[in-house]
Amino acid sequence: MSPAPEAYLLLMGEDPKSDRRETPADLSAWEVPDEHVGQSLGQSEIIGVLRSSLERLARQRGWKSVRVGSNNYFAWIRERPLVRVSPDVYLLDDPPRGISDHWRAWLPGIRPPRWALEIVFEDWQKNYDPDPAKYEMLGTRELVVFRPDAAGRIDGTDQAPLTVYRRTEEGAFVVSYQGPGPVFSEELGVALVVVGEGDESLLRLSEHEASTGIVLTATEAEEAEHAAGKAEQAAKESERAGRMAAEAALAKAEARLAELERDLRDKEKGPR
Repeated sequence: MSPAPEAYLLLMGEDPKSDRRETPADLSAWEVPDEHVGQSLGQSEIIGVLRSSLERLARQRGWKSVRVGSNNYFAWIRERPLVRVSPDVYLLDDPPRGISDHWRAWLPGIRPPRWALEIVFEDWQKNYDPDPAKYEMLGTRELVVFRPDAAGRIDGTDQAPLTVYRRTEEGAFVVSYQGPGPVFSEELGVALVVVGEGDESLLRLSEHEASTGIVLTATEAEEAEHAAGKAEQAAKESERAGRMAAEAALAKAEARLAELERDLRDKEKGPR
């Protein structure tokens, strides 16, 4: 059985070099019943925005065999199918055909999610204590724990808005970053940016760690395209109006010139 991650042991106050790295044999506390826990409105918005942005990023990057999912179970022990996790958002490579709400990673052709997000609210210990060990055993390469209520807070609390777990070359699953962000995601190839403060904060994807080039959601992209279309139409109308005004001014000037030429000719002829 895989050892518990070093970061998990440090958070629990244990020495990662001690003999207590083995995962407890009793996994009953890790079993998840069939009923899903309801999501708050804030959590649903975070998931919806990030999932839509991630789907657009996958299309932009040409990731043809990738599934962007959310709130689906992943189990990895055949004998203990209720020992499982349910990422708030995840990235799954080479998913099998069909849609499942319960991926059984011990079956051939079903991989663990290589990237996963857990959103922390009141029950933060669930995500900071056993969850990293679960994702280590599952085989996830990068786990992001996002705590919205810590965004913009400066009260000295130990819990930061973003905690990122990654695998070392030796395979250990450790904390590689903990702070306010932005932080680069090795698995997604973009920066993770916290936008807003407190419970209203969102987690966005950015092409640059300077928080520029935010990856838009499908709705945002549609709105941006509509706004760009309206701006282009307004520019064309302005150009057309300007051209018509210029043509009218030119016609007026030409008419005045013709009138002056007639007056000049009449003066040259003199009185009859």
